[in-house]
Amino acid sequence: MIGTLLKLRFRSMLAGFTSQANTKGSKGKGFKILLALLGVYVAIAAFAMMWFLFDALALPYHMLGLDWLYFAMAGVIALGFSLLGSVFATQSQLYDAKDNALLLSMPIKPGHILLSRMLSLLGINLLFAGLIIVPAFAVYLSQIAFSWGTLLCLIPALLGVTVFAQALACLLGWVLHLILGKCNRSVASLLFMVVFLGLYFWIYSQANDILMSLTTSGAAIAGVLETWIWPLYALGRGCSGEPVYLLGYSGICAAVFFLVYLVLAKTFLASATASQASKKRRKLELTGGTLRSPTAALVHKELKKFLGTPIFLTNMGLGLILTLALGVLGVVFRGKILSLLTVLSAQLPGFEDLVPMFICAILLFLNSTCCLSTPTVSLEGKNIWIPKTMPIPARTILQAKLLFHLVLTVPVSVFCALILGIVYRIGTVALILTLLIAGLSACLNGTLGLWAGLRWAKLDYISEAHPCKQSMAVLVSMFGMMGLPVVLGFGYWALDSLFSPTGYMALVVLILTGASLGLYRIITTWGIKRWNNL
Repeated sequence: MIGTLLKLRFRSMLAGFTSQANTKGSKGKGFKILLALLGVYVAIAAFAMMWFLFDALALPYHMLGLDWLYFAMAGVIALGFSLLGSVFATQSQLYDAKDNALLLSMPIKPGHILLSRMLSLLGINLLFAGLIIVPAFAVYLSQIAFSWGTLLCLIPALLGVTVFAQALACLLGWVLHLILGKCNRSVASLLFMVVFLGLYFWIYSQANDILMSLTTSGAAIAGVLETWIWPLYALGRGCSGEPVYLLGYSGICAAVFFLVYLVLAKTFLASATASQASKKRRKLELTGGTLRSPTAALVHKELKKFLGTPIFLTNMGLGLILTLALGVLGVVFRGKILSLLTVLSAQLPGFEDLVPMFICAILLFLNSTCCLSTPTVSLEGKNIWIPKTMPIPARTILQAKLLFHLVLTVPVSVFCALILGIVYRIGTVALILTLLIAGLSACLNGTLGLWAGLRWAKLDYISEAHPCKQSMAVLVSMFGMMGLPVVLGFGYWALDSLFSPTGYMALVVLILTGASLGLYRIITTWGIKRWNNL
């Protein structure tokens, strides 16, 4: 039974990239190749980043005779990286999966359902841990000393960190599920993501100081690990030539995973059904509601779905916060940025005329993170028959999904452009063009996202994480918008002799307007047929 459940889990996790709901055939080879290339690029970039980190640690620790601490630090970093990357996915997959009620109604032990999901999630943590552990071993074997014994330690080290991280992620996911049950899940998830990104950027800005501290405070760090985090201390000892420690480390990781499973198995049934049981009963009020037009009512419905779905708000709403943060940071760091622009203008004549284009490029990039319209079709899910059977034209429904996107993104993007344009005094004509590009890029993002959402709609998802962050539609719309500033930048480089910066920005306005209107035309013709066939 566990094997069958595992097959179902893996099939559902890969469904977004291998199949489509309510359509025949499979995705073209071109998209699969694109997806594979993207995965290879991300893996290489992460490997290179970790290589530089461990390359700076390996030699100092070896000269101090702390080779074991080097491997222990790799375990610490891998454990933290895995936890931050998987705790929300773990909570969602364990307790918020849409097939919970169906599986729990079958003659299947809740513990078997839990175990199958914990095992399937090991793949995520294996990926995160591998991006840390493998470069760490590669640096040590190539820069310090190669030995087959150390190379063989890679396997238990990687598997141990993966299992240990998954156990802690499941435990934290359970605690997170209990906390979210007592508050607004969407807002709590968004706050967590904002805090996480703030911490990430702070660490990134202090990376040199942190790296210097790691290389010079080896003895102090060693004492902390040996006293408080013994499993990772044992990992370091085992990888540096003491196999007894490695056996102890592997045993502890397996024991922690088993104990966490026993604890969660006792509470899984109650926790998985708590969301329904804990809903407050509302008295039926016979008073009249707010009277809205069909379009306004549908936009209101989309907004409630956005604010009430944690994974939707976290992934798409974060882009809105980042756009607002750009305007705030532009004001806060105005002095430093102006000093930098003065230096660049002195070295590169005419650079000050390019400032509006840089503002537009940054806003175009940030707009790619605000794909609000992309998952709206798939999020209808099994309830899509409700809007389809209402006496409302399909055109109105699709327009409402697009309008929902525009109402949230256009004002934020234009406001940020206005603040930056005024603060950096880019000139009246350039400011008007910057505002137009900011608003039109949000319109293009909305129409592109809605087209992609219709093209790769999937209604039989198990978790809402799929349409919001794992679908081909999100991949196409997000990376399509990310690539736009690059394409426009090459265009200006090629047409530099024909257009001034202001003239090229006017051309970009025309391009964005034409692309948005073209996609809108497709949505209101082909898109209506596609909607009716879902």
